[in-house]
Amino acid sequence: MFSFNQAHIDTRQQTVLLIDDDKDMRWAISNILSAAGFAVAEAETGGIGLKIAGATAPDTVLLDMRMPGINGEEVLRKLHNLDPALPVIIITAHGTISGAVSAVRDGAFEYITKPFRNEHLLDAVKRAIARREIIRSTTSGLESALLSAMGQSSIIRKLIAQINAVLSTDYSVVIQGETGAGKEVVARSLHRFGRRAARPLAVVDCGAITESLIDSEFFGHERGAFTGAVERRKGSFEGVADGGTIFLDEIGNLPTSGQKALLRTLEERKIRRVGGSEVIDLDMRVIAATNDDLRERARAGSFRQDLFFRLSEYLIVIPPLRSRIEDLEFLARRFLAQARDALGRGPADIDPTALDLLRDYHWPGNVRELRNIMRRVALAPSDIVTPKEFSGLLGDDCACRSDRHTEEADATLRHRVQRHVREFERDAIIHALEQAGGNKAKAARLLGIDYKTYRIKLKLLETQREGTQDA
Repeated sequence: MFSFNQAHIDTRQQTVLLIDDDKDMRWAISNILSAAGFAVAEAETGGIGLKIAGATAPDTVLLDMRMPGINGEEVLRKLHNLDPALPVIIITAHGTISGAVSAVRDGAFEYITKPFRNEHLLDAVKRAIARREIIRSTTSGLESALLSAMGQSSIIRKLIAQINAVLSTDYSVVIQGETGAGKEVVARSLHRFGRRAARPLAVVDCGAITESLIDSEFFGHERGAFTGAVERRKGSFEGVADGGTIFLDEIGNLPTSGQKALLRTLEERKIRRVGGSEVIDLDMRVIAATNDDLRERARAGSFRQDLFFRLSEYLIVIPPLRSRIEDLEFLARRFLAQARDALGRGPADIDPTALDLLRDYHWPGNVRELRNIMRRVALAPSDIVTPKEFSGLLGDDCACRSDRHTEEADATLRHRVQRHVREFERDAIIHALEQAGGNKAKAARLLGIDYKTYRIKLKLLETQREGTQDA
């Protein structure tokens, strides 16, 4: 059984879910929160609280730790499974330091012991809800940024949902994907839109550090610590020690000695500079990226299994470009526009046959390779990109043949739809020009597009006609 204080709920109020088996305590806390203007949903057991959380999406939760049935620790975990960004405030009459540390480590926003001061409780609730609002605003910012940077397919939207799930936490994250797939884009987004955005981000290329200098690069050194150490130098970890984020790129290339040092650092959350005695505490988030399957490497013994488990509290796998080919046209046009803008040139269009050529390429270098190719193509003098601009730029594994695209039996449904759309567009462009008596500016107005876009599309049609006549 549960009660929901309907008298205090409207669309402008923030809702606090109160889960406590003590009826008198629920009554007292509910009155405090209602008097402060909050809506309150009450649950006397963890199971009921989870049902309410799933149905009402509260702004924050007040959770007692000791209850019959599902205990507070289990409820906390299940609440975060429902909504990883939901701030949960623990309230308990059996508070201990170890219990507080454990609760915060498990994702609790704050830990309050009974009895408490009313103002202390209200302050915690207000801060929790304020954080919730910040997370909501940054979530929309993250989605916009990644849809623009990586594409707008359903696959990318699922990837964004994965990132959102861990965005507001301090979980260590391993980002796995092929070279050029966008691992650094995701890593920087986790920092930029996460709770540590105001603090530094340090990027460490683990494959570029020689084994003898790993400790110095990671932890820094004191003057005279070794030959060539002419002055004190801060390492990458010290640079983010006060609330920052460290991004360990190509973590799979880290030598065994470096893996051991990194594991010790992540376990102790303390470092010392090489040659020094000062202990430096670390308050940081760790993000790692790899183009290897670290789980398989750990099983095979080529990567420390204990380090893998320490790093991969959360695993994000970025799909290669060839598995989300619906993003290709969007990305190709964006990279072309960016490159031509940087060159001081106007917009350009891409011939449909050129797009078909790109779709059939394997893209071993993924999005990075596509960007580099479109930058090369942007140097061409024409404002219409045709297949000839890609001559020598695509690898030997391009399975495309131009004659295949004319055969209906071999065309995919996507290609057939695209061809029909192009035919409709062609007819509309020609019909508008006829209606306008050959006046291109008037034809553009009839179609509701700007003159420059109409001129480019008309020129593309003329090019296609010339190619057909030549054939």
